[in-house]
Amino acid sequence: MQQNSYTFQENYRYGILLSIIYGFVWFIDLLDASTLNVALPALAQAFSISPTEAEWAIIGFLLTMTIGMSISNWLADNFGTKTIFILAQALYIGSSIGCGFAQTILQLDAFRALQGFSGGMAIPIGMAALMRVMPRSKWAKTSSYMNMVTLIAPAMGPIFAGYVTGSLGWRWIFFLKLPLSFICLYLSIYWIRKDPKTETSKFDWPGFVLSSLSLTLILYVFSEIGKTEGSYLFLIGLLILGILSGMLFIRVEKKAVSPLIPLAIFRFPHFSFGNLIQSAANTIFLGANFIIALYLQRGLGLDIVTTGWVMSAITPGMILTLPLVGKFYNKIGPLPFMLPGLVLLGLSTMAFAFVSSTTSPFILALLVFFEGAASSMVQTANVTSIFSGIPHKHKTTGSTLYSLFKQISASFGVALSAMVLSIGMKSKGLSLVSSEIHPGQLLGPFHICFIVLGAIPLFAISFCYYINNKQALKETQTPDHLHTEAEYGAE
Repeated sequence: MQQNSYTFQENYRYGILLSIIYGFVWFIDLLDASTLNVALPALAQAFSISPTEAEWAIIGFLLTMTIGMSISNWLADNFGTKTIFILAQALYIGSSIGCGFAQTILQLDAFRALQGFSGGMAIPIGMAALMRVMPRSKWAKTSSYMNMVTLIAPAMGPIFAGYVTGSLGWRWIFFLKLPLSFICLYLSIYWIRKDPKTETSKFDWPGFVLSSLSLTLILYVFSEIGKTEGSYLFLIGLLILGILSGMLFIRVEKKAVSPLIPLAIFRFPHFSFGNLIQSAANTIFLGANFIIALYLQRGLGLDIVTTGWVMSAITPGMILTLPLVGKFYNKIGPLPFMLPGLVLLGLSTMAFAFVSSTTSPFILALLVFFEGAASSMVQTANVTSIFSGIPHKHKTTGSTLYSLFKQISASFGVALSAMVLSIGMKSKGLSLVSSEIHPGQLLGPFHICFIVLGAIPLFAISFCYYINNKQALKETQTPDHLHTEAEYGAE
């Protein structure tokens, strides 16, 4: 049934119900995305593998979430929002149970991939349904409450993982969230209106297949470099195939009637270069989170609970920065936030190369706090610049692409971190699996990883040259125009 068939109050009440369901689904999804970083060493020990060999439990989740996002709108339009939203939640529950009972790392990776795909379908569909029904005058207030989900989940995830893994084991990370998932499924079945299927254009299957193949192959090569013994010819072949698939994808999209990614939107400089900056910041934000959690346990010898508390410091940094950007963006524009944010993100990442086992957990948490503050500063200001510079008719497409780039860069960040660490470990003849290696012996490879990661946001500063601060400031009409990056799909 269409929105105009209901009164303002009916739509508002229904919008509140949707926001409750969507908020819980989003919370569970973000919690799953932030827990395994801390639990990775315990998980790797259970399967007798190196933690860097278990990173596909994270990469696969993020990658298939991207794939799920790219196909979600087409599925909802053709089969109905309620049907696909409920199906996505059912798949999420089933894959979570599968993760908990996985007996091998391959089984875990497979179920995590299904978990990411189903979560990737649910998030855009839920947001679109909410935006269609919620009256515009109530959207700002509703979104402000929901945005807290993206701040609470990253803080709770590491702490939750630390305590649960330490006391019950890593499998319970997946089991303990199931009651909330079942509640969301129940509410979705009984609260969500059944909507009619709509006529849509044909789905771009060639673009979908080529883009998925290209991303998967490139990420696989990055994650495997440093682990492979002997010849790298196979990996080089896969990399070439991935690049060729990406080039063919671009060619196909130029000729497609309904392309998966409308390339015309990249003619707007703030959108193109803004997404490059966003991707660089997100690569470090997720890649550093992955490697820092591993470093605290295997490099510095911290216990898993202490690691969880240290990693949770990322959320206070984000919370304190958001109001500053919201208050002053319309007065000074994006660059005064983006430039110092990129510098702080790079330096706070590199700073981990200078800590040791004698460093206070408070200092470590402070560095993580700066990571969160810097990332929030860059991404919140940048996303406003990105969307204020494109026409209204491209906003939906731009929002989808923005979310896709965030997921892709997150996957790349984890794969890059694992690659650099694996190469460093291999060059010194070390292994994260061996219990005979003293944590101090692992500091060198970890430090190299932090230096490499920290250089990326510093390099991204060059892209800021293409951001016209005066134009971005002019295009921002009112303070209400400012959205946080969480509204467009944060990790």
